[in-house]
Amino acid sequence: MGLCASAEPPGSAENKKRNQRIEEALRKAHQKEENEDAKKMLLLGAGQSGKSTLFKQTQLLYGKKLKKEEMESYIPIIVGNTISSMQTLVEKSEEFASEKKDGKDKYMHSCTEEAKIVLASDRETLNSELGAAIKTLWADPGIQNTFNEKHEFQLIDSASYYFSRIDDISSEGWFPNEEDVLRSRARTTGIVTTQFVVQEHHFKMFDVGGQKSERKKWVPFFEGVDCVLFVAAISGYNKTLFEDGVTNRIVDALSLFEKTVGEKMLQKSSLVLFLNKKDLFAEEIKRFPISVCPALKDYDGDGSFESCAKFIIGKFEDVVPQPRAVTIHVTCATDRKNVEVVFNSVREHVLTASLAAAGLTQEFI
Repeated sequence: MGLCASAEPPGSAENKKRNQRIEEALRKAHQKEENEDAKKMLLLGAGQSGKSTLFKQTQLLYGKKLKKEEMESYIPIIVGNTISSMQTLVEKSEEFASEKKDGKDKYMHSCTEEAKIVLASDRETLNSELGAAIKTLWADPGIQNTFNEKHEFQLIDSASYYFSRIDDISSEGWFPNEEDVLRSRARTTGIVTTQFVVQEHHFKMFDVGGQKSERKKWVPFFEGVDCVLFVAAISGYNKTLFEDGVTNRIVDALSLFEKTVGEKMLQKSSLVLFLNKKDLFAEEIKRFPISVCPALKDYDGDGSFESCAKFIIGKFEDVVPQPRAVTIHVTCATDRKNVEVVFNSVREHVLTASLAAAGLTQEFI
C-alpha cells in the first residue's frame, strides 16, 4: 500500500513563500511588458535650456509624486541657488561700479554690511540674518540696475523668484513646495529617467546632461527612441553659454539641433522642438532686438513677440532637411498649464506616428 504525500496547509510558511515568489515573478513580467510597450522619449538640448525643468514638470503632472525625502533633497540646492545668485549680483555690482561709465552712481550698492554677510557665506546655511541681508540687497537700486544687465554675466533664471521668497526660505523649518523644486537649478550629469502612464499609454522619458562635456554620453540612448524632444531657450539670443562665456546660446542651440536632426540612429524618431522660456523672451525683446544674436542678425521685422518668434522658428526649420517633419512649440516650462497642453499634443503626435509606422490609423486605437 503506497504512501500519499500530504499537501502543505494553505497558511504554512512554505506556501506563503511560494505565493510571494509567484507574485514577484508576475510583477516583474508585467513591468517588463510595460517597459517594452512604453514609448521612449529622449530630452535633448543645451544646458540652461530648461529641459530639466520640463522633465520635472512632466514628472509632477503625470509621474509619481515626489516623496518627502525627495523634496527635502532639494533644500541644499535651493539654498545654494539663492545665496550664490546674490553673491554674483554683489560682485557684479562692485565690478560694474568701477568699470562702467557712471557706474558708481548707477550700479554700486549701498549695503556694505549686508554685502559682507552675503559674500562670507559658504552657500550651505541660509538663516534669518543672511536672509535679511539678501532681502535688503535685493531692494537696493544698484543691485536692481545690475540685475537688469544680467545678459552680460551668468545668473540663473530663478534668482528673482527665490529672492521674492527669501522670508520663507530663510525661516526656521522651511520646507520647499513644488514650485520651489521646479525652479531649482542643478547641473544634470549622466541620465535621469521617469516613467508615467497617460490614458493607459506608457511613456518612458530620459533627461541627459546638456553641457558640452555631457553630450558625448548621449549616443547610447539613441537606440529605439520613439520621439526626440529637443529643448532650446528662445530667450538665450542675447546670452552666452555657462561653459565658456563666449558662445551665443541660440547659435549653440541651432548647431546642436542640426547635429541631432542629422544623427543616423534618430532618423525614424519623431522630432519635437520646444522653444522654451517664452516668458523671459517676451521681456528681453522689449530691451534688446533679436538681431544682436549672430544667427539672427538678418532680422528686420517689427520687434513684436509674434514676429520675433516666427523668425527664430524659421531658423530652426531651415536646418531640418525635407521631407522630415518637425513639430515646434513655443513654451514656458515653469507654467504647468502650458506644459500640460503641449505635452498632450506631443502624446497624440507620438501615438499617431507609432500607428502610422505600424500601418494603422488613429481610428483603430
